[in-house]
Amino acid sequence: MTKGDTLTQQQEQFCQEFIKDLNAVRAALRAGYGEQHAKKNAWQIIRNPRVAERISELKAEQTKRTKIEADDILRRLVRIAEKTEQEGDYNAAIRSLELLGKHQAMWTEKNITEMNVQNAFSSGNSEEDIERDVERLKKIATPKLKLVKKESVH
Repeated sequence: MTKGDTLTQQQEQFCQEFIKDLNAVRAALRAGYGEQHAKKNAWQIIRNPRVAERISELKAEQTKRTKIEADDILRRLVRIAEKTEQEGDYNAAIRSLELLGKHQAMWTEKNITEMNVQNAFSSGNSEEDIERDVERLKKIATPKLKLVKKESVH
C-alpha cells in the first residue's frame, strides 16, 4: 500500500479482526464500530478497495506464516475421510467429506437456464410499428374479466 492509501486506525483494526473469523459484522464490532453501524455497513467497509487490499495482504502473510495452503488442507481432509471411514467413524468421515464438498461449492444451488427469446414486437420505429406494439401490449396487459349479468330479484 502506498503512502496516500493508508487506512484509518479503525479500518486497520477491522482488517486484523476480519482475518480471524472472516465475519465482517463481528470484525466491525470488535474494531470499535457501533452496533448499528456494524450491522448496516459491514459490507461497505469490506468493499472499500484499500480495506480489501489490506485483507488480501494479511491473508497472504497468514498463509506464509502458517505454511498451510488450501491444497494442503484438501489433501488432509481426503486422508481423514478415508481413514475415519475405514475405522468406522462415519461422523468424522462425513464431516470431512462435507468440508470437501463445501470447498467445491457442491451444496450451493446452481441454476442454469437457457432461453431463446424472440421479440414479439416490431423492431422498427415507424408509427405503424409503434401502434401495432401498443395494441399487443394492451391485449397482454388488459385483465380478462368475465362479466356476469346479475338478475335483479324484486
